[in-house]
Amino acid sequence: MKKKDFLFIISSFVCWRILLFLVAFIATFVISNFGNRFPYADKVLSITGLPNWVWGFGNFDGVHYLRIAQNGYIAEYTQAFFPLYPLLIRFINFLPKGGLDLNVYTDPSYFYTGMLLSAAFFIPALYFLFKIWREEYSQKVANIAILLLLSFPTAFYFGAIYSESLFLLLTVLVFWFTKKDKFLLAGVFAALASATKVQGVLLFLFLAIDLWNKYKNVKMDKGFWLDLMGVVISPLGLVVYMLFLRQSVGDPLYFLTSQPAFGAGRSDLPLILLPQVIYRYIKILLSVKLVSLTFFNAFLELFMTGVLVAGLILAYKKIRFSYWVFVTLAVILPTLTGTLSSMPRYALLAFPLLPIIVVTFNKATRYTIIAQVALQIFLLALFIRGYWIS
Repeated sequence: MKKKDFLFIISSFVCWRILLFLVAFIATFVISNFGNRFPYADKVLSITGLPNWVWGFGNFDGVHYLRIAQNGYIAEYTQAFFPLYPLLIRFINFLPKGGLDLNVYTDPSYFYTGMLLSAAFFIPALYFLFKIWREEYSQKVANIAILLLLSFPTAFYFGAIYSESLFLLLTVLVFWFTKKDKFLLAGVFAALASATKVQGVLLFLFLAIDLWNKYKNVKMDKGFWLDLMGVVISPLGLVVYMLFLRQSVGDPLYFLTSQPAFGAGRSDLPLILLPQVIYRYIKILLSVKLVSLTFFNAFLELFMTGVLVAGLILAYKKIRFSYWVFVTLAVILPTLTGTLSSMPRYALLAFPLLPIIVVTFNKATRYTIIAQVALQIFLLALFIRGYWIS
């Protein structure tokens, strides 16, 4: 990569990160009441001694990741959160002081480590993503697509104590090494991704499709078996986690069956199809107050789902089929729990569609970026002040 390209990535990240902190700071004055719609803020976040506009980046799921990093899976239902991200926080946090007491959270260093790791994962993810898009499209398309990603309404989760930045990095590395015909290495990163989010298991299909495309018209050789091994090991992270859950709680699917405990209308089994979920959301929008956070969240979730579906229709046959399958399944999978909750955040997994938006709409993308920045500012302000967004 040219020096100017690397500087573009770094400068874009720094400007984005500064904007996030600035918005978070202003939010504390604009939104006076702290929603606190999640537990343990006083035991996990405020003990850092940092102002709310900083420790607010650990709100909601962040407190659970920090608890798991410090205390392990000793709290009921926290097994809904996959282990790799909190394990890395714990491993890289060189001076842990916390014990195994469920009610003791005395080590703020876990928060600092989590914030640093999110940044450390996101920068190389942008780097490799830029390289992929530059090779597959052009320099200009790659530049604008990166800006579309940074300005995406929920992109601030990449800078929070969430597993989004780690998962993005691992997924992009799978794409990169598959592109370079290094399936075994891609399979290793896919296995790590499947230990980060359940959507990581979908990379098995991505690898399988690309493996088929590589060998369908050529004779299989020794390289085929190494490539096949990469595909086979890709869901290993999920398999290991399921074995751990079976040993520790007696239910290998506890990451799924524990979901209803966190509300948001989630169910475990049986799975619910998307048309049923959309019907449910229409009923919600018709039954709640128009000027309410409940209406806003439901509308945002339904709207974002519609945008994703439209994007998938637009991108069909315009991107690699393996990309399209991965994004499609990543969009559908969360809806099978009976809700579109968190869909604005899960929409970040649709990043392979961004270059298609640039190519299709060309100069109009500047208005998309402006609109996205405005919405990201609004959503981040609510998130920092303790109101559920995604």
